[in-house]
Amino acid sequence: MTIPYRDPSPIDGPVGADLWERADRALPGGGVYFTRSADMSGRGVLPGFIAANDGCRVTDVDGREYIDFLGANGPNILGYRHPEVEAAADDMRSRITTASLFPPSLVEVVERLLQTWSTMGWGLVAKSGSEVVTLGGRVARQHTQRPSLVAFEHSYHGNDPELASGPPTGPLTTLTDDVIRLPWNDPQRLIDYFEIHGADIAGIILNPLDQRPLVQTTEPTAEFLAAIEQVRERWGALVVLDDVRHGFRLHPSGSHRQLGIEPDLIALGKALGNGHSISALLGTEELRTAARKIMFTSTYMFVAPPMAAAAAMALVLPNLPRRPRLCRVGVTNESPRILSARPVVPPDTEVRTAMPRPTIAAVKTTQSTVTAPSSSRLKFCANLNSFICSSNFRLLSSILLTGPSLPTRLFGLPLWMTL
Repeated sequence: MTIPYRDPSPIDGPVGADLWERADRALPGGGVYFTRSADMSGRGVLPGFIAANDGCRVTDVDGREYIDFLGANGPNILGYRHPEVEAAADDMRSRITTASLFPPSLVEVVERLLQTWSTMGWGLVAKSGSEVVTLGGRVARQHTQRPSLVAFEHSYHGNDPELASGPPTGPLTTLTDDVIRLPWNDPQRLIDYFEIHGADIAGIILNPLDQRPLVQTTEPTAEFLAAIEQVRERWGALVVLDDVRHGFRLHPSGSHRQLGIEPDLIALGKALGNGHSISALLGTEELRTAARKIMFTSTYMFVAPPMAAAAAMALVLPNLPRRPRLCRVGVTNESPRILSARPVVPPDTEVRTAMPRPTIAAVKTTQSTVTAPSSSRLKFCANLNSFICSSNFRLLSSILLTGPSLPTRLFGLPLWMTL
């Protein structure tokens, strides 16, 4: 058994260590908040608590500065606290946060999304990607009057128990009985399953890429996409595109432009608000009646500042000076093909003492001079390689990295990678 290397110097300073002790008492731990916890990479690999951020830089509670390539696990595609996005949110906050009835920004942000996703006939906003992906499945079921959905093995579609990819043993497993998990990139299995059960399938929930921890990210093959179109046409199953993670990254008008398909429903989130809590579901006009029959509401869905942030984001992102580079590394507008996305490190994820240790200068903080992290602290990039596909990584670096001098600590990728 290989034991991963651990640097003896603590990554958390005294303030961070104290917060960990308090968090272990106050929070349940385990799967709760796991994807945002430093425990995902093994405690001591990354600092547990971030106190401030700006652009691509974050500062932990002990005053140490880092460059963050994770962008809060995806939302901050323009960098933290982008001035135009924040100005729009602040302006709205100065006038209204939430109220008893609709804010005008609700209509304005949905109209702006429909301008970009021109094949969609209606839209709505919510707070999380989980909500809108699950709602997309419900709209598909309501429209087709069929009980079942097809998703793919290990694919992540949020925390709703209806779509849980690995529910714990016990009664919660029954909540996913009507969601069938088939192998990714296996067109024959998909066709064969529909030949037997096609009349019961309401829709196919599809991620643009197969991204999951500890394995190499893979794109859908042309044969797989053709099989999806085949069963869709023959059996009338709807396609629900879960573009929460990849939206705005693989293509400025939706990842389906890369896949060469037209989904019936599109779920957006993460980068939609550039750090503000907002998600959206867009649907074709044909599905409007089905959507109207579903009760879907919540108090904080109607908070106006995140809507203003999303509307500003929709204006800022297409006009970035670096947009041509962004498109080159993520996608070209003309070609309906998928980018060959690769993980940032090889699938072998254990960091051993034999791995070359990067040598770089220390960075000064308000408290002390902090030496560069050892290779052990870069293990986190392997644990998140399913999230940071090459298009996301390059896109973020092309936007956020400014100036020739970089802080020594990085989130999400090894220091020895070429940017």
